[in-house]
Amino acid sequence: MAYFIQPKLKIAPGDRYERLVVTEVIPRHVKCLCDCGTEHTVHRSDWGKKVKSCGCLRRESVTTHGMSDSPTYSTWESMIQRCTNPRCKDYADYGGRGITVCQRWRTFENFLADMGVKPEGRSIDRIDNDGSYEPGNCRWATLSEQNSNQRRQARQVLSVINPSAADGGYR
Repeated sequence: MAYFIQPKLKIAPGDRYERLVVTEVIPRHVKCLCDCGTEHTVHRSDWGKKVKSCGCLRRESVTTHGMSDSPTYSTWESMIQRCTNPRCKDYADYGGRGITVCQRWRTFENFLADMGVKPEGRSIDRIDNDGSYEPGNCRWATLSEQNSNQRRQARQVLSVINPSAADGGYR
């Protein structure tokens, strides 16, 4: 069996990889200064590979809006789940009947820019109940506004055709 021995990587102070700049090379490690100002030590074998920052890059990519615990974010997340996840309990009433979320609103920041922060006591409402979640078809509505903007249930339609069907045929 043949082994491939990787040549020793030459690393010198001032070398840069992504957000890290080498300040000192010590046995098995490289001391760096991150662009955010944090000092960070990287194992020599990781230099120029998987470590790109002191960790600030990951934190920035995870938290871009700082609203992940807000009612607005929770509403957005629920909207996405109802329309895209067949395992969601409400999928049949939304994604299962063709209700979608527009491409622009697949990103929370765009949804927030278009709808604004969720007012207290209101929830998202589609003006056209057969339309998708998109600008121009959504609003923040009160419970009474939502109740007057519901699609007709099959039970209500049956009661028009056969009044006794609404209560299961029992009188």
